[in-house]
Amino acid sequence: MTFGFHPLQGGYDVPMRIVGANVPYEWLIYFIMFIPLGIFAYGFYKRIQVWMLAKGEIHRNDQVGQRILSLLYYSFAQARIIRKPLAGWMHFALFWGFVVLALAAGVDAAHYWIGWPHIEGGSYIWFSKVVDIMGFLALIGIIVMAGIRYIQKPDRLNDTKKSDGWIILLIFAILLTGYFIEGLRIAAQIKMSTTMAQIAYEQLASPFGWLFAAPFAGASLDSLLMWHRILWWFHMAIAFLFIAILPFTKLWHILAGMLNYTFRDLEPSACRMVDNIEEAETFGVENIEDFGWKDLLDLDSCIRCGRCQENCPAYNTGKALNPKITLIQHMKQHLDEKAPYLIANKDLPEEVEAMAMTDAAEEFVSPMDKSLLYDVVTTEVIWDCTNCRACMEHCPMFIEHIPKIVEMRRNLVMWQGDMPSEAQMAFTNMERNYNPWGVGFANRAEWLNEREVRDKVNLLGEDGKEFEYLLYAGCAVSFDDRYKKVGEALVNLLDKAGVSFGYLGVEEYCCGDSARRLGNEYLYQTMAQQNIETFNNYGVKKIIVVCPHGYNTLKNEYPQLGGNYEVYHYTEILAKLVAEGKLKPSQSLGAKVSYHDSCFLGRHNGVYDQPRAVLKAAGTSIVEIEKSREFGFCCGAGGGRMWMEEEAVEGYKRINDTRTDQLLVSSPEMIVTNCPFCLTMISDGVKGAEAEEQTKVFDVAEVLWKTMQ
Repeated sequence: MTFGFHPLQGGYDVPMRIVGANVPYEWLIYFIMFIPLGIFAYGFYKRIQVWMLAKGEIHRNDQVGQRILSLLYYSFAQARIIRKPLAGWMHFALFWGFVVLALAAGVDAAHYWIGWPHIEGGSYIWFSKVVDIMGFLALIGIIVMAGIRYIQKPDRLNDTKKSDGWIILLIFAILLTGYFIEGLRIAAQIKMSTTMAQIAYEQLASPFGWLFAAPFAGASLDSLLMWHRILWWFHMAIAFLFIAILPFTKLWHILAGMLNYTFRDLEPSACRMVDNIEEAETFGVENIEDFGWKDLLDLDSCIRCGRCQENCPAYNTGKALNPKITLIQHMKQHLDEKAPYLIANKDLPEEVEAMAMTDAAEEFVSPMDKSLLYDVVTTEVIWDCTNCRACMEHCPMFIEHIPKIVEMRRNLVMWQGDMPSEAQMAFTNMERNYNPWGVGFANRAEWLNEREVRDKVNLLGEDGKEFEYLLYAGCAVSFDDRYKKVGEALVNLLDKAGVSFGYLGVEEYCCGDSARRLGNEYLYQTMAQQNIETFNNYGVKKIIVVCPHGYNTLKNEYPQLGGNYEVYHYTEILAKLVAEGKLKPSQSLGAKVSYHDSCFLGRHNGVYDQPRAVLKAAGTSIVEIEKSREFGFCCGAGGGRMWMEEEAVEGYKRINDTRTDQLLVSSPEMIVTNCPFCLTMISDGVKGAEAEEQTKVFDVAEVLWKTMQ
């Protein structure tokens, strides 16, 4: 019968379990469940309402197949979560435990609603066993994760809230009561069986449930049946509570994270484009609702795991920027406070106006009156960022921190006119001389004569010979005395390998990276469009770029303006020439080397192996330090901060000094970089550490050229 009561029996002739046995009015649960499901649906609707407040445009409806694969891979394989082994695999166990348990609950519901037949025999044993084991692994997972948060207490979990503990306790109670219910059921069935063999299949079907049954062996049958019923209803109540509170608590990251996996940015690392900039009425983001819907979804997806702050160079050197707290969580709190007023389309409800008239008025600030840039995030946080991408690389939810910071910088620079004086000076230099150094643009090709390599370079404006590659030397090679030596080494290497390349000289403009990442989008687009026009005039197809910042800009950002070329970092070309035997070192340096991965070559573009291959060909012995490759620590000059002064916070060192200390741990003979900014910052760090006598700082090209002489 549909509303019938199924009494519990001893073992069955065919291994099985009757759904809802021993639970009077068990059928009610299938109607009560619509209450938490309705609350969940309402909460989901309210979150969508918040996301739809967004005014900014973000289009993520392309590459549908790739997005579906991303959802499946990152949700069910937990690919980014398990990068942090202990916590990651425990989360994996918890996630899959709940997935399997939900599947089992779905089978039970299907039995009631559509008459799905009972699973019997060997199928029951294996199905039940998988559910039993996965549920127990989930139980272990939540215990270990609680231990990490409350006993180990890593710094990355430095914002634990009371609600975190209650959620952990709720999940633990759901899982644990499930096993007590199973143990009570099995213990009762054992007492009701004529022989142990009659129920022995449960040892295979429910191995952990069988263990939980042991403590109840001495209880009476009536007591077992009574407590089984009580715990069953309690278990269902807290399970329904879990469903109901999902959209209103940290648990919301489960669904928000899946959406984030689906709508993550699939394009190469690049700042967002401002189309039709001449017609734009505003620039950047001034209010939380000015962001795009994906940005607001990001705020809901944050699980406060702290992996972003753990790898952030600004946070690790005591700066105001903490990508988890002072950026994402402050923005989320502000959004949650402001959203009800925006949705209601009015400034303040009457009760808030009444509060403003009381003695608390001096302390109370309406969310509608709070400035995102000055009160919520603050300009100090906005300007601290080096754009190193460590936060985005290690975030398990694909939250996009850098685009939000760049958008706020755009508003400060292009709309508020509020920027550090050093940034303003860099803009002025780029406007007047097309380089942030401020050196006259007419001197851009003078380094060729200074370093005595003019005869090896096809200067397009003067020589006009055919070429395969354009050498985009960049501003540092042209104007930085130290980096001119790197340009010299690279030219010699390309010439020795017989590479056909041309160089623009005074027709080469700054790539615009610093202008863009400091928020001056108009200046960036002006220089980028000029470069693209020049490239096209000379029929450029392939480009070798010296600086990783220029490499990222030309490769990933110029296509936004129609500049599509084959772009290579010079280390990629050198690695290829070495592999092809076109560059054969005549000697082995045999030096102990500490290699520094620049952020814009490494995390932004995934180029890690080619520079190492070149150094190995040069006969160096690379000692991999702890913070290398994707875990590499920034030199402090990215995001336009090359042109801004950094003050050390009391108790901390500057970013470049901190990175230098890491590179010096192994007492290397050389520290090798692949970026002009990194070379400058690390060289300064070595000087500050008074280690110049023991450790020299070189660029990859210089090291290889040493072996050719």
